[in-house]
Amino acid sequence: MASIEVIIRDAQGNIISQSNAKEIDLRHANLDTIEAAVEDWRKQALPKIEAQLLQQAQSEFTLGKKTS
Repeated sequence: MASIEVIIRDAQGNIISQSNAKEIDLRHANLDTIEAAVEDWRKQALPKIEAQLLQQAQSEFTLGKKTS
């Protein structure tokens, strides 16, 4: 089995966001099957990742306003 996952790190290497891995069985897969699985995963994972990144950016912005 192969898996797909996205890990987003900040400049210091700390994990900002990590999605759940999506398992893909490559034994009987062709390129179309793999692309379809990746696209399905992308549609599910990216909105969650985007929300996490926006929340973190808002928190950092708010913290920056409080300290200045």
